[in-house]
Amino acid sequence: MNIDEKNREALLFFNGIEGMTQKKICEMLNAADSPAEIVEKPEKIRGLTDILGAPLYHLMLSLNNGDYKKRLYKELEYINASFITFLDSEYPENLREIHDFPILLYYRGDIGLLKKNLFSIVGTRRPSAYGRRVTKEFADELSRAGFVVVSGMARGIDSVAHRTALDNGKPTVAVCGTGIDTVYPAENRELAAEIAEKGLIITEYKPKTPPMNYHFPHRNRIISALSQSVLVTEAGENSGSLITVNYAVEQGKNVYIVPGGIYSPESRGANKFLKKFQGAIVTEINDILEDCNREGRNKAETGIVLDIVETLIVGELSKGEKHFDELLELTGLEVSKLNAVLSALIISGQIEDTGNNYYYAV
Repeated sequence: MNIDEKNREALLFFNGIEGMTQKKICEMLNAADSPAEIVEKPEKIRGLTDILGAPLYHLMLSLNNGDYKKRLYKELEYINASFITFLDSEYPENLREIHDFPILLYYRGDIGLLKKNLFSIVGTRRPSAYGRRVTKEFADELSRAGFVVVSGMARGIDSVAHRTALDNGKPTVAVCGTGIDTVYPAENRELAAEIAEKGLIITEYKPKTPPMNYHFPHRNRIISALSQSVLVTEAGENSGSLITVNYAVEQGKNVYIVPGGIYSPESRGANKFLKKFQGAIVTEINDILEDCNREGRNKAETGIVLDIVETLIVGELSKGEKHFDELLELTGLEVSKLNAVLSALIISGQIEDTGNNYYYAV
């Protein structure tokens, strides 16, 4: 086994030890010449016991044998998964540039996708009909424009983004907050299987790692780091997707936010960010494609009409049905113009006419 493979095996070994955090692994690496040296000559690494603490140090020594390491490889083989480390050429440069990059990524699928043009789409787990529509249309156009859609495979916006790309016959990348063999939420098992077959699933967490609340905010730094740009299609005030936006801003990424209804709780977080980042607003796909020097289809071809008035109407109707006169007062539009907007929203399936000039969001 050459030194490169020994180093990869050492990092897999460290990551597989219960209680071994990335911080401790990094401290060990800083104290040694190579990962392999720690495995082969742990007694020669100055301060190793202090770094790990006596219990973890002795646990590492007890597991430092060929049988345990073979078991780690067989475990990955059994679930049709593999891994890359920060030492490997397949490891994406975008990810390597952040200060707390994962030293190892487990994966299922095409690892080569990490070197493609990636575009992250994130949002609420409880999207409105408007949020689903927006996500589907933007994910559709971005995947057609040659971007690989990245998201977190969570319920809601994430799932819509992944599904749209797959339905277009395009790959998608899912960044998970669990072990590579654990699907969360469970309802996404079929989606996960399809992503692994046609795209890529990655995680920094070892197999059998269950969903933990603190894992998901932390994994969001990977979602933003992999891409040059992050799009928020709908997000409530406490949405975890806004953590992704914060990471994206720190990492110097482009951030795009679709405005939502001012009365919709699922749009408050995204709208709040728009007050800070005026240039982040997007109301159609060409707002993004022009920034990326790519040509998109025009509005007539895409059917995308996402203006502030539509957003306002759908957001208001999502709270309950409203009369035409109430919508007139809300929007300040002329009767003919409001009729045209409502007709377009009905045709697109966003709202329905319940009769007697009352409307509600689907």
